[in-house]
Amino acid sequence: MWRQVVIVVSCCVVIPVLSSVVEINDTIATTLPPLYHLDDWSRCQRTGDVYCIVDAVLYTTQPSRTMALLQRYSQQKFKHYNRTQIHRGVCVSRCGKVNHTTGSWHDAAQSCVSIGVAKYELQAEVTSVDWCMSVDSPPTSSGPARALAVLCTMLVALACLATGVHVLGDRCAKAECNRYLLAFSLKKNWDILTYDRRKPRTDDRMKAVACLEGIRFMGTQGVIFSHVLLIYVYLYIDNPLYVEQMYDMFAWKAVFNSPLWLQAFFAMSGFLTAYSVLISSPFKPITPFKCLLSIVNRWVRLTPVAVFALWFTMAWFPLLGSGPQWSWLVEREATECLDRWWYHVLYVHNYLPPGKFCMGHTWYLAADMQLHIVGVLLMLFLMRYRNGTIPVLMLTAVGSGVAAGLVVYFYELTPIVTAQSPEDRRNMFAGSKILSLVYLPFWMNLPGYIGGMATAFFFHHNLTEGTIKLNNSGIFNLLYHSALLLGGVVVFSGTVFLSDMPLPQWASALYASLDRTLVSIFFCIFMLGCFSRCMSMVRNFLEWRCFHILGRLSYCVFLIHFIVLRLTLASNTQLGHASILSMISLLITSSALSYVAAIPLCLLVELPLIQLWKACTEGEPYRPATPDQPARKDFDLVSSIKKGTDA
Repeated sequence: MWRQVVIVVSCCVVIPVLSSVVEINDTIATTLPPLYHLDDWSRCQRTGDVYCIVDAVLYTTQPSRTMALLQRYSQQKFKHYNRTQIHRGVCVSRCGKVNHTTGSWHDAAQSCVSIGVAKYELQAEVTSVDWCMSVDSPPTSSGPARALAVLCTMLVALACLATGVHVLGDRCAKAECNRYLLAFSLKKNWDILTYDRRKPRTDDRMKAVACLEGIRFMGTQGVIFSHVLLIYVYLYIDNPLYVEQMYDMFAWKAVFNSPLWLQAFFAMSGFLTAYSVLISSPFKPITPFKCLLSIVNRWVRLTPVAVFALWFTMAWFPLLGSGPQWSWLVEREATECLDRWWYHVLYVHNYLPPGKFCMGHTWYLAADMQLHIVGVLLMLFLMRYRNGTIPVLMLTAVGSGVAAGLVVYFYELTPIVTAQSPEDRRNMFAGSKILSLVYLPFWMNLPGYIGGMATAFFFHHNLTEGTIKLNNSGIFNLLYHSALLLGGVVVFSGTVFLSDMPLPQWASALYASLDRTLVSIFFCIFMLGCFSRCMSMVRNFLEWRCFHILGRLSYCVFLIHFIVLRLTLASNTQLGHASILSMISLLITSSALSYVAAIPLCLLVELPLIQLWKACTEGEPYRPATPDQPARKDFDLVSSIKKGTDA
């Protein structure tokens, strides 16, 4: 009875006051059917027990204030979950028997859910019964799992053998016939990973490398935090109201728009591509064949570790645990990756319809690969027609921004790419036009990449001509010190589009055409200032020696951190709880575990296969480090980054 009194009061007071904007507090939420619920996992472990993920739609045949409140609350689709749908983890074998004709547990699930919502004087219609788990059918080793086990055994055996050969002595290590085997040497790859860890950093180029490593590390942490936030949106939690309230908080609105900073990664990639061509062009001019070779090298650089992580996700990940959400978060991803893996190998998966769980964060690799192809072709043109550098780069970046504005305007989209409804994010952005039209295509991310290329041209020209000493320029130092702040202002200004009162569509189009371009410009100014040795505490912090190895591990961490996140949460048998403290705790835990796991992945997969490819294509034997001579024959900004950290 008291529940009905609270509902009557809420409908008579809250709804008229807020009109179309309906809010509920924690007290009212307790009187409504919970959005998520999990049956006790430990009580569904007997022989014959089956545990399934069940979705159902609420309805009523009689007038109901509860249903009216749920419907009005759900109409605010931008900020609220669809509360007329409920999601359950149900031990269906305790409520009925399987339909032996169809093999379906639908009727049993319907009985369970109906009993659960009856106390709210509502009814429910089960719409799906998926991802069922049974103690009688534990996961068994499959062909892909056994093949991966054989591969891992071979890699470990090769690493041990190569390390033993390497440790035997310089004569054996220098032998031409051993250069392929030595690619797998743990000692050699550890030297590459920790290069210059004891060497004083007096070389400006080395400090520039260290600065990029620091930027990579900090950027990777930002990516991990954004995915921590995302995983709480589709995780089964006991306080979904907390997620909905994020859409009304300025700080969280800014976090929703933080993916704009991903342009920093594209800018660094564009800088490295252009600068490597510029410094080698006097001795080795770029040709169409070298463009093709650069693309192949890029594919070889990215693919082995990416395929290993994808293979692990499909083969071993489902075997590592169990729980009420294990099938929903882990087995589902493995199943969907089996259908999509070859798109990942070809780096075209950023054009697949969203809504699948298959390593969705690796869309960045596909976009980066496509931008690299565009970049080397642009460099082939620009190195022959240097006078066209400024207009070509400017027209390309401006064209991308204009295209983004036009798409947002004519499709009537919101320019904040990740600030979509909780319901859309819970379904991994299924059917999202913002994601597929504005966020994922490579041409929408050209501003960052082109900005990096333009920075490389300016930096190289300034080094060779020596016309401007940027570190002594007061105007440039002012821009450099304020660049990150100005980029943050661009990000924060996007929060106005997350208000309840939408802005005119022309304003959304204008912001969409400028946001990534402005963030790219400000980051490139900051990057140029770091390379030019402008005095800054931030630059000194980024050059901290501890970031060096962490930055070089960033690619492996980027690939596996989502696996670690799901492994951490999917084995939980209780509903999760969203709070800033739990998110920070998960960020720290997942970051630490990801970096620990990245070390063997880097030493056994990433670096060995890169060194093996170099041995096959360059034919130069490895020369071990000596106290007077480092392991690398040459050292410059680009080669050191590409050999150690380029992702």
